[in-house]
Amino acid sequence: MIGSGAGSGEEMRQLNSQELRQILQLHERYLAEKRDGRRAVLAYYDLSAADLSGQDLSNADLTGARLNRTVLNNTKLRNASLLGADLRVANLNNADLSGADLRGSCLRGAQLNRARMKHADMRKTLVMRFNENGAARDKVMEDTRTDLSSVEARDADLTGAKLGESSCVRANLTDAILTDTDFCGADLRNADMTGSVLQRADLSGAKLNGAILRGAVLTDAKLVGAEMQDVDISGAIIDPKLLQEAKLLRLTGFDLKQITLEDLREVLRLHALWLDTKGGSGRRAVLSEHDLTGRDLRTANLALANLARAVLRGADLTRASLAMCDLSLSDLRDAHLDHADLRGVKLVRAHLSGASMVRANLSPLDNVGGKFDFPANLEGAKLGGANLENARLHQAKLAGADLSRTNLDSADLTSADLNGANLSDAAADNANFDGAILAETRGMPQVAEAD
Repeated sequence: MIGSGAGSGEEMRQLNSQELRQILQLHERYLAEKRDGRRAVLAYYDLSAADLSGQDLSNADLTGARLNRTVLNNTKLRNASLLGADLRVANLNNADLSGADLRGSCLRGAQLNRARMKHADMRKTLVMRFNENGAARDKVMEDTRTDLSSVEARDADLTGAKLGESSCVRANLTDAILTDTDFCGADLRNADMTGSVLQRADLSGAKLNGAILRGAVLTDAKLVGAEMQDVDISGAIIDPKLLQEAKLLRLTGFDLKQITLEDLREVLRLHALWLDTKGGSGRRAVLSEHDLTGRDLRTANLALANLARAVLRGADLTRASLAMCDLSLSDLRDAHLDHADLRGVKLVRAHLSGASMVRANLSPLDNVGGKFDFPANLEGAKLGGANLENARLHQAKLAGADLSRTNLDSADLTSADLNGANLSDAAADNANFDGAILAETRGMPQVAEAD
């Protein structure tokens, strides 16, 4: 019967376009709870290179299916069974795999950018294997771990996913949401997790050697027995006590520089002189990777300064001048930036959760050198819960930024780039989004206008 599974003892069947279309139509009716609908059972079918983009295959049975190079972008696979499936080099961009069973599957080289994989199961399991002719080996089961080596999963949401003992070697998990994700015993060597959120993630016993965790959030993560040699954690949010639990530890970008109040005042004095003389005297302020937690920097002039990867948590920068300042990967959680001049600032992947930025000016710095405009760059910044009421964000680069739970009331976001930004639960009464780029924006709030 078409769509009832090829059977574990037969050669893997292929479907012609008419047969596949019939299965998809019946499955659509099944999902709509129509009496003549039938669940798609495509277990052990060969669907290599098929175009299934945009289809709804939620709850479908694709156990052991051959899906290598298959186009599944924007496809719904919620709670689908993909146990032991071959998804090598498949296109799963923007796919919804929430709750899917992917145990023992092979996703090597697959594209999973912006995929939704909440609570997906990718643990090791017993998998039936096939020979080159497609016929099943008699009663041969192999203990197989899920293979995500070299996948591209930028901006993917793997909240609560189970990846225990999986292989994620050289995986690109840039800016991925990995909150509560189970990586216990996983192989994450040379994985790129720049800007990813690993809050409460279980990395116990994981191999992280050579991984990149620049700007990642690792609050309350478990690192017991983890191997962390040659790991780059520049600008990462992590409790140093957690690192003591790791088995092997050799990090870069971890040690912060300390500075006395007297030396800081001298740095600011020389910087002011450098600005006044256009570089003729004094010295530019370079405070990158410095610990400035809680410092009083009200009205300070730090325009054009280098504060990349600095820790300014809880610092008071009210009415400070930070135009064209480099604050990339900096920790500005709970900082006070009300009325600050942030024109042309660089806040790429900066941590600004809980920051107060009321009436802050994040507009472009115009006519620099008589011909250049520099917009504020907050790409990938984490602003969850920040207060941006009446802030000026005209033309600001906010692609991929986390603006969830922010207060954007009366903010000016005209012509801002919000491509892929997360605005879930944001308040935006009287905010102006005219001309803004809103492609793939999540949780776009309803904008209430004043009477």
